[in-house]
Amino acid sequence: MAIARCEKCGRPTRNVKPPGYSAKPYSPVGHPTSGVVCGTIGCENNALIWLKTDEELQYKKGQRIFGISTNAAKIRVQ
Repeated sequence: MAIARCEKCGRPTRNVKPPGYSAKPYSPVGHPTSGVVCGTIGCENNALIWLKTDEELQYKKGQRIFGISTNAAKIRVQ
């Protein structure tokens, strides 16, 4: 599942289970005014999307809609 984090909070590294997250973030459609907000507690910055490495392979094949880690919503990346 993808995760939303701002540039400051960056790539998730704590409590990350394999296969881990992509080396680079992806922009949600409409970024930076997309309405996607960083998921770090206390942070309200505009977020980028970090895909799991298996999702990144799907992205490279053309998939653009991914679920986020809580399953509360889905996001579309550019």
